Amino acid sequence: MKFKYKINKILSAVVVLMVSVLSYSCDDDSNLNPAIDVMVSENSDLNTNSGMPEELVVAEGSDLQNVKTVTFRGVNEAEEKTVEVVFNPVLNSNLAIMFNVPFDETKGSVFGANVVTITNEDDDVITYDFTIVQPEPTIGVFSPERPKANETVNISGEWFQNLVSVSFAGAPVEYTQISSTEISMVVPDGTKLGADVTIETAAGEVSAFLDIDIGYNLYLVADFDGGGLRPNNNWVAYGDAGPLDYLTGGPTGTFAQFQWLGDTSNGYNGCQSDATETMVVESDPEKVMFLIDVNCNGVIGTVAEFLIVDRDGGNWAFRHEFTEDGWHTIEAPVSAFGANYDPGNQDSGDVDPTQINQVKVTIAEWGANPSLIQFDNIRFHGYY
Repeated sequence: MKFKYKINKILSAVVVLMVSVLSYSCDDDSNLNPAIDVMVSENSDLNTNSGMPEELVVAEGSDLQNVKTVTFRGVNEAEEKTVEVVFNPVLNSNLAIMFNVPFDETKGSVFGANVVTITNEDDDVITYDFTIVQPEPTIGVFSPERPKANETVNISGEWFQNLVSVSFAGAPVEYTQISSTEISMVVPDGTKLGADVTIETAAGEVSAFLDIDIGYNLYLVADFDGGGLRPNNNWVAYGDAGPLDYLTGGPTGTFAQFQWLGDTSNGYNGCQSDATETMVVESDPEKVMFLIDVNCNGVIGTVAEFLIVDRDGGNWAFRHEFTEDGWHTIEAPVSAFGANYDPGNQDSGDVDPTQINQVKVTIAEWGANPSLIQFDNIRFHGYY
């Protein structure tokens, strides 16, 4: 809810109060007939005689000097659930009283219809109807910050009273309301991606993104849609490479298409990302997986070789021959990559995943002629 403040009205009320204090401070207080005409909140989105917790209210009327107490109580609540207002008597005059709307659940505050009781030093009593409006809910933090599927996560926030529903990724979930500031929910079984948690109350709803622990860190190299550690489509072709293009309509949008048209002048070809900072934190080559979505677009017999490069300039290769058409995902541990551009060279050790800083896509020149590779969503999964 958008708050707009009646600054001019509040300032005018202060001036009236100060003038009234000076004018009436020496008057005889006998035979007073105190009355409230209206209560005006600083929140101009609300009607008069209503306000949200802690908002400033000006109670306007007559014979309001020497107020002793101001209290709020829900119309259906017991007398012991009366909540007293703390106010500054200096800002009190015969014409108006200024105070903040109280709300303390431990003392019995409730939203909705309340009775305001004002008592002066002569024990004259005024009662007035006022509505305390519930604010829209807010979400603070999740605990744990990255829960797993089937795990309980606590959601802290404010104004969870009158709870209607809790959902994850647009679907209702099992939850427990612990208090007006805390809810627990169970992450749905099978969840593998983060999504918005939405809390709906009678006053509105709020959403916040909840990340999910799926057992590994994702290192996206490039998705050719502006995401990843190499987010720009700044790949370059080299050697006997044919066209390198960016097209739409892949698994998740834009994808890259690389061709080899039969030139053997250099005896090699490829395209590559830039080589800047390293990309992976996990160090076990058996647990760090290389993944890429690929398609040969009907050119069966194309042989792709994927290279990962370390900071020392070592090129580690993995080979894939296309025997069928259509998009599919290649997944292999980086320990399956062979040293010195040779996919079969497994005797020279493994690449250190923490030193990987570049990825290349090449085509074997002894495969289909011409050849074509479409590729997208290059990433590493670092399992922990």
